[in-house]
Amino acid sequence: MKPAYEKIADDIEREIREGKFRSRERLPSIREVCATYQVSKNTAVNAYHILKSKHLVYSIPQSGCYILEQRFKVEQPSAAVIDFSRGNPLLGNVFTPDLKHCLDRAIDICNTNSSDWHELYGVPSLRKLLPKYLADFQVFTTPENIFVNLGVQQALNILHNMSFPNKKDVILIEQPTYRYYSNYLKSNGAKILGIPREQAGIDINLLEDIFKKEKIKFFYTVPNSHNPLGTCYSKEQRKAIAQLAEKYDVYIVEDDYFGDVLLGDYGDPIYSYGDFKHHIYLKSFIKIIPWIRIGISVIPTHLLPLFTEQVRCSYYNSYFSPSLVSQSTLEIYIRSNLLHKHVASIKKELALRLECLKTHFADAAKYGAAWVGGESGFYCYLMLPNYINEIQFVENLKRRGILVTPGAECFLNERYYKKGIRVSVARTNVSEINRGVLEIYKELSRHSECKYSLY
Repeated sequence: MKPAYEKIADDIEREIREGKFRSRERLPSIREVCATYQVSKNTAVNAYHILKSKHLVYSIPQSGCYILEQRFKVEQPSAAVIDFSRGNPLLGNVFTPDLKHCLDRAIDICNTNSSDWHELYGVPSLRKLLPKYLADFQVFTTPENIFVNLGVQQALNILHNMSFPNKKDVILIEQPTYRYYSNYLKSNGAKILGIPREQAGIDINLLEDIFKKEKIKFFYTVPNSHNPLGTCYSKEQRKAIAQLAEKYDVYIVEDDYFGDVLLGDYGDPIYSYGDFKHHIYLKSFIKIIPWIRIGISVIPTHLLPLFTEQVRCSYYNSYFSPSLVSQSTLEIYIRSNLLHKHVASIKKELALRLECLKTHFADAAKYGAAWVGGESGFYCYLMLPNYINEIQFVENLKRRGILVTPGAECFLNERYYKKGIRVSVARTNVSEINRGVLEIYKELSRHSECKYSLY
């Protein structure tokens, strides 16, 4: 049986979460708690000590305890909506105690650090720690070659603006690919080429032909848990890409945003098979530690002066480095092995979701559709029959409470486009996946039945 002060703390916490009290509203006084629960003053005081330790409330001398502002404004999905459209998981309560521990320690570390020297490269203690962490993924480097940044997108923006020693100016991207980077390149007038990527990966012969004939500055690729396909390169393809990069003096920009949670053995990063001179390795932690936005970039030694200069210039428009608190939090996650604990839990849950999704794959053929992916990561791609209007299909699903991403958003143009929808399991459970896929199939069935009259 719980002590009385713990029961009182639980009751007050529940009432806060249920919205009985507003942000910054004064909570019941010690005297009022004593009267309500018929307990001593010490018991009431101990109850509020628990709430303070959980960072739920704060106290003002001679005034009382108050709720922290916006403490519980965490997005919650509507029970009527199944969200297959977004790739970032919801901020749940599962790992909140770990986060609080790391944040508390991070603030202690920040009190002894300056905010001046970390702006370009990152906190030195974190950068010294990262080579050992990266070595577990067969990415061998030194602290001097590591930049800590806000995320993959910031590093990609720097690389787009940077002149490379190969004196080339065309950026090669997979088709389909990460839509925000594709849109960024188009909006900034970059010279872009695409290479088709399918379930089996890319055509290595076509890649060599492009490297040989075109002035490819770098090839941006997502070998693991591809967005939007949910596929992974084989070990043979990774080795071949690395060899071609060296042969034709093309840089490989490898986005390993979800490498920690890789399901299956697909080989090491492309970086590990290469000459290191032609490889830039990017990693993000936002999918596994969604409370902080932080990533790392591993830059070849001969590119460091160019990259550093571009980072300096970028500060006129935006920040490149994450906050001291974010960096210190990541450092504690790694040092304390909480990151491994967190990753193991995500892997277990993700495997269950993908297994559930894949039980429905075979049924897609009944409607002339086909699934791609489901190997690792949050994403899969459902290829739609040609007779279906993709935009109308997505809108019809939305009206039925099923949110998906139109496939067209992930392609450069009509040349590469393959009709379909991206399905993400980041914000769903097994029950929602089952219900959601059945609704997608119902919509496919409706289109199939009336295709001759509608199309």
